[in-house]
Amino acid sequence: MNVVSIDLGTTYIKVANVFVESGVAPKITKSVEIPTPYVKPALRAYEHNPKEVLKLLYKAVRKVVTKADAIVLSTYLFGILGVDKSYRPLTNVITWVDERPTKALRYLKTYDREIYLRTGCPLLHIYGLPKILWLKKFKSSVSRNITFYLDVKSFITHAFTGNAVTDLSSASGTYQLLNINELRWDAFALELAGIDENQLPELREGYEVLEIKDNLVEELNLKNKTPLILGLYDGATMIYGMTLGQSGKGVVNLGTSAMLRVVTDYPVLDKNVQVRFQTYYLLGRKWISGGGVNNAGIVLDYLHNLFWVSRTKEEFFNMMFKEIEDKLNVGSNVLFIPTIYPERLPLSIFKPAGGGGALIGLKPNTTLSDVFKAAVEGIIFLLKIINDGLIENNVTYENLLIGGKLAQQPIVRKILANVIAKKITYCGFPHVSHVGNALLAFKALRYGSEKELKEIYESMMNECSEDLPTPELIKYYNTLFKKFTRIIHK
Repeated sequence: MNVVSIDLGTTYIKVANVFVESGVAPKITKSVEIPTPYVKPALRAYEHNPKEVLKLLYKAVRKVVTKADAIVLSTYLFGILGVDKSYRPLTNVITWVDERPTKALRYLKTYDREIYLRTGCPLLHIYGLPKILWLKKFKSSVSRNITFYLDVKSFITHAFTGNAVTDLSSASGTYQLLNINELRWDAFALELAGIDENQLPELREGYEVLEIKDNLVEELNLKNKTPLILGLYDGATMIYGMTLGQSGKGVVNLGTSAMLRVVTDYPVLDKNVQVRFQTYYLLGRKWISGGGVNNAGIVLDYLHNLFWVSRTKEEFFNMMFKEIEDKLNVGSNVLFIPTIYPERLPLSIFKPAGGGGALIGLKPNTTLSDVFKAAVEGIIFLLKIINDGLIENNVTYENLLIGGKLAQQPIVRKILANVIAKKITYCGFPHVSHVGNALLAFKALRYGSEKELKEIYESMMNECSEDLPTPELIKYYNTLFKKFTRIIHK
């Protein structure tokens, strides 16, 4: 079975042809990556031109398609655009990087806890609710002509099929308008937004099969009647690929940004007023509790640009990771608060004097590798905040499955195992989202039985390695983490 996997991200448009069959792990036979072009029409703005993105997406599909049996669609969260009654865009896609909707949060502050309990989404500017309010309050000349508010998934499905449809995982993670318990648009949140559910896309499960328009089948060089699998949002696709949607499995992704989420049988919300994690829907009556942090690999890129631009990033990283391997058991007690860029963790966690990050504990003998090590630890400490919130709310898991570019470094996996105090399982999957899409297509089209699907998954897991924590390092990192949290709470 040949699956064209679309992974439309905020930074890159990734498309691959994935071959999947019973008994063996999925194999990527052809792939292409195209940078997602962005525009900055104003200060603090960060938008995508939807027509340009669609054009590049079609181009990428044509490059990889080889007798495709299905297309699966995975898209990024938080992107909102307004369209007219004919679904013509009236705005660009407002992405999560765009900070202008922060101005609308003051209209929601009174209802922040109620919104969280209903939608699983804390009060953050990245979601659709404040973006819709921002358009209405500050861009009324545009918003008065908007008929529908679409996420990226429903904009793409309308282009492919003529119907604006989004999956429940993308809706729950993007809009802050989906009732996380009832899995339908929430009347209270809609009232706050000043819209009704007829202005939003149709909701379906991620394994729903849609029919691609005939003219697009021809344009993309597809076989007649090639099905389109609705798919999940990009992070959920990765989680599905690494867990097959099985409850009690934790997943960490360490890339430019990072996340830690656990698959659960019901929606779990933080009882603590700090709201340390979100809960989104996954698939098939499964939910994913946890959260993401913006400041991960991007912070290490920042250090390269700050300290050693004369060397390539790869040379710099190779040198730093090699040096901190030797320092793991020593500990420099340098602390790095890695909030260099605006953070998606709720601001209630931080009490910043002036925003930004901080480097604490510098001494005459502090080296660059000490700073680099502290940055890696600081990134993982942000994930531990999420992890501890889950544990306090009785979300448990046996071990963490880890992916992402930073996860390729053994020292990073070792630090994570000891900070979280859990076994870490690393399988080295390249492009896990494409793998997740292929498995989802196998399930959606019933290409094989559930037993065969599990056999494919188990064949993937056979090549995994494990990192175990040690009592000595757990104790060391517990002490360091307490200092870290005291500082950010002050």
